[in-house]
Amino acid sequence: MRKYRKMEEDLDKEFNDLKENCNEVQKQSENFIVINEKRLENFNNLDEIIKDIDKEFAEKTGILNKKDQTFLWTAVALQTARIYLLNKITEIEKAGKGKREKYLKELQEKIFKNNFFHNKNNMNNLSSKYYASLEQIITTLGVPYDATRFDQDKKLGLFKGANHRFATLGHDPVLGYIFGTSNILTNTITCVEKTFKITDKIYFGSLSTNHVDYNELFKCPIISDKNASTIEMFQAVLDRFQEEKKAIVASIIKQTIHIATDLYTPKGIQFPIANLVLSKNNVEKITEYVSMGDVIKIWASSRIANFINFLIGTIHTLLYDENVDNSIDIYSVRTSKIIYLSNSIATSSNIILTAFKAYTQNNILPLKELDIGGLFVAISSIFKSKKLQESIRREYLEEKLYEKFLIETEGDKNEEKRF
Repeated sequence: MRKYRKMEEDLDKEFNDLKENCNEVQKQSENFIVINEKRLENFNNLDEIIKDIDKEFAEKTGILNKKDQTFLWTAVALQTARIYLLNKITEIEKAGKGKREKYLKELQEKIFKNNFFHNKNNMNNLSSKYYASLEQIITTLGVPYDATRFDQDKKLGLFKGANHRFATLGHDPVLGYIFGTSNILTNTITCVEKTFKITDKIYFGSLSTNHVDYNELFKCPIISDKNASTIEMFQAVLDRFQEEKKAIVASIIKQTIHIATDLYTPKGIQFPIANLVLSKNNVEKITEYVSMGDVIKIWASSRIANFINFLIGTIHTLLYDENVDNSIDIYSVRTSKIIYLSNSIATSSNIILTAFKAYTQNNILPLKELDIGGLFVAISSIFKSKKLQESIRREYLEEKLYEKFLIETEGDKNEEKRF
């Protein structure tokens, strides 16, 4: 009897254990079904969930708060000031009459009054063939390659009037530092002459150098009908490198200032080497629309715009507060928005104003005030900002979806275990 009773007890225990296990399996199955139903519900509402996450991301990266608005409109003011000041500085003025030329000539006089250029013990005041004295270089404002009068009214076929800028190599913004400086040191003028043409517009030019004669006061320059030698001109310059370095320095300064005075005049300054491969007339036509001055302006505008962006971005980043501004990644999106919006507002305002001026004046000249350099920077900043914003958004979306589908359901599991 005891044996059978023991067997009965063991069977009852096994049955109870099995019953408990079945109950546990049932609970786990029910929990599994609930969790998966919730996941399925989330998947069915995935578009709505993503929409809500994007809305939350947009709110966190918005720049409508006081700090960001202050930075935005400060940046707009700086970019607008850049556009205005550059247009003012590069305003087209008539040659010989503008305030900019007056200022540059006064600057030249001030530089040449420095004691460095005045050593009377060694100064040769006399100019001669292939030799312009230091006194002539530092006391006169003009340059020999600016001469337009010919000896005994002989035209020599070099150029016509103001067209001399596109015939002389001294007015080339790059080659001018070789030929223009040499002309200043030797009282000569070097021009480009047509030899043969490849097409109607493209030529290979040869060089022609002539002496430029002055009166005893170093005034009234006249282009001599006696040809000079370009090789001898360069040889005379090389000879002065040994003992007359002051004259070399003075001629380089004079060359730089002269090009600067011509950059923003109606005729402008040509692109480098243009008159060696194009006819004078075609170089003049091209320069009328796009000159070296325009290129310099575009470059300067883009550099200054980038510096303002860097300044605003750096200061805004330094003012990051982790207790208020969410994560640094979210904050960086706000910084990039401030930069691209400020560029866009300033540049678009310039485009609208410039187009309005051109329309009302019925003239394309105001189009030279277009902030092309700033436009390039604005477009670049938009692409950079959108790329950064999309990258941070993807990370944010992945993190939130992970929380929604995994962490939340794991929490449900833990809740079930507690009961």
